[in-house]
Amino acid sequence: MNCLSECGISNQEDRIVGGRPTTPNKYPWVARLVYEGRFHCGASLVNNDYVITAAHCVRRLKRSKIRVILGDYDQHVNTDGKAIMRAVSAVIRHKNFDMNSYNHDVALLKLRKSVKFSKTVRPVCLPQKDSDPAGKEGTVVGWGRTSEGGMLAGQVHEVQVPILSLIQCRKMKYRANRITENMICAGRGSQDSCQGDSGGPLLVQEGDKLEIVGIVSWGVGCGRPGYPGVYTRVTRYLNWINTNMKEGCICTS
Repeated sequence: MNCLSECGISNQEDRIVGGRPTTPNKYPWVARLVYEGRFHCGASLVNNDYVITAAHCVRRLKRSKIRVILGDYDQHVNTDGKAIMRAVSAVIRHKNFDMNSYNHDVALLKLRKSVKFSKTVRPVCLPQKDSDPAGKEGTVVGWGRTSEGGMLAGQVHEVQVPILSLIQCRKMKYRANRITENMICAGRGSQDSCQGDSGGPLLVQEGDKLEIVGIVSWGVGCGRPGYPGVYTRVTRYLNWINTNMKEGCICTS
């Protein structure tokens, strides 16, 4: 199966602080993880069989109660397209994930039944191994809160955030040793990803495709000056992703 031509193509027609709603299904890889019928975390489709999310999102969850919803835009309305729901046949959390430091905060969920790609359901591209997005403008996408302590956004929101280098991030208000090489920081005061968006993607544009360079992981508060959002650095886990996705192709731009 060749998905090289199909990944990372968006449909162009406020943890999202200061963000705005997207157009319906603009980011067709964005998934919702629902647990016992309630929104739990974000995730991203990487091929027909797997979504990627944060390890802390699936800690202590019963696999049988997790559902992955794709092709969805407004979680309160069922009329915005053909959303599809999948049960999960495997939860693959990084074995070195540390709940205290949030290091290695990455997990794959295998869908019980493959999804067919369409205009509203398509995979995101994984980045090239040696790429570093520092200095680029990223986009965080999800159903997060639009302000600290605020309500969850009913629709998919997006917010543009500058991506920092490790050196820049370690000079912010976090303790420098909290920010490991497996993490990436992005955001400016007032624009950030926020509670409820854990597991969702940090995207960068590469040519005409979008790549997932980060997975929403942790932070202090929400859009607070000096505390950018912290993301899992996807390039550090490409081998892990390859090894753990037993079938399906890898989508790279």
